[in-house]
Amino acid sequence: MTFFMMNFHKVVKNHIASVHIIISLFLFLIMAGTLFSCGIGIRTRSLLGGKLHFTVNISEKANRNSPIALDLVFIYDEKLLEKLLEMPAKEWFEKREQIKRDNPEGISLDCWSWEWVPGQNIPVQELPLKAAAEGSLIFADYLTPGAHRNRVDPFKDITVRLLEEDFYVEN
Repeated sequence: MTFFMMNFHKVVKNHIASVHIIISLFLFLIMAGTLFSCGIGIRTRSLLGGKLHFTVNISEKANRNSPIALDLVFIYDEKLLEKLLEMPAKEWFEKREQIKRDNPEGISLDCWSWEWVPGQNIPVQELPLKAAAEGSLIFADYLTPGAHRNRVDPFKDITVRLLEEDFYVEN
């Protein structure tokens, strides 16, 4: 009887060890799959910050063949984001300097400003990204009437297409 109990105890012990190894392997595979899935860059950027690629394509006839100013704004304050979401581009460009004075850059917002001419080739911009962004907006100073404002995901790379009378964003 003692021999039987000793063998039974070894079998149970080995079985428990095997189950433990299988569970550990299963958990490892789940973690590895999550880590290396297609959205890891976006999740990592939203948690840690990083670099954002900003690509701009400008039509030969953009803004009725006139130079066009464009601002990319990252907003870290929810109330400021709500306020800016209601603001058309024309108003943004008129009030931009005061808004930046009232809302310190690096704390409430970060703003990158450019001005390009139609047909210009723009190298991809690599911008620093903070993890705390509540949202981001693009304002384009077009001659034509309209809001000329787009909200974009602050944790995904951005491609902007500046057309004759408006622009659109791939995000």
